[in-house]
Amino acid sequence: MRTRFLLFSFLFVLGIFTTVRAQELEFGVKVGGSVYSGDLSPEELGLHPEDMNFAGGLYLRYRPTTRFGIRVSGNFGRISAEEDDAQAPNELGERVIFSRNFRSSITEFNAALEYDLFYIGDPEGNFFASYVYAGVGVLSFNPEGEMDGVFTELQPLRTEGQGSGLSPNYDATPYELTTVVGVVGGGVRVRFADRIVIGLELGGRRAGTDYLDDVSDTRVNYLDVLQGDNGGLAARFSNPAVENVAEVTDLTYVRGGDAGDYYFIGGLTVGITIGASSSNRSGCYKF
Repeated sequence: MRTRFLLFSFLFVLGIFTTVRAQELEFGVKVGGSVYSGDLSPEELGLHPEDMNFAGGLYLRYRPTTRFGIRVSGNFGRISAEEDDAQAPNELGERVIFSRNFRSSITEFNAALEYDLFYIGDPEGNFFASYVYAGVGVLSFNPEGEMDGVFTELQPLRTEGQGSGLSPNYDATPYELTTVVGVVGGGVRVRFADRIVIGLELGGRRAGTDYLDDVSDTRVNYLDVLQGDNGGLAARFSNPAVENVAEVTDLTYVRGGDAGDYYFIGGLTVGITIGASSSNRSGCYKF
């Protein structure tokens, strides 16, 4: 239902755009990948192919002036990660190393303002351009965790005591599965054959929630989670280091750090201009 509402909203915005001057419109697709950055990411900086997933989408670009553009986009894919060196205290208070993971499908719609940095060629015809963009979007996500070969939706488990009312540290309600995201990025594109536009771009997203991975910096009491509606299953996902529940007396821990959750989407874009053809003139460097 949530994703359907976002899709209808996106199509509504597209309908508005198609009422403006058609010769300024570009419709295209994006094919690439997505990667998550957060509490379950490796501490070492660099590319981690095991955490990369497929992502794709659609976009509509309107250019009211030569350098400025307005773009609405819909992106679809998945984010995931596995932390092999997670640590938490067990029932005896000893620090134990274990593996924690998550995956989540993502549906994102955003609107962004673009600015072309420079051109090689004729900006009214065929050209090469680099650009930056920034905007805001809406993200739908739903983290799942794997244990014993079975994936389980994590938000309903309330792994950090959400909604229990047992501590002022806990959120009053479970986190929402729809959130606002800030979008910023850049890329390059080439326009040729009068209508075809091919580009490469990469953009980062700052999520308005710290629960893309179901992990935050909340201080949790194991018995509070155990006494919740989802009991033992929620407690196992909350702290897999505990093996003998009967020996737990007063066990508190923090599952993540104070860093926020981010994700990145990048890839190849292929578009076609809609409406009257361009001038297709050759040109010089323009800055």
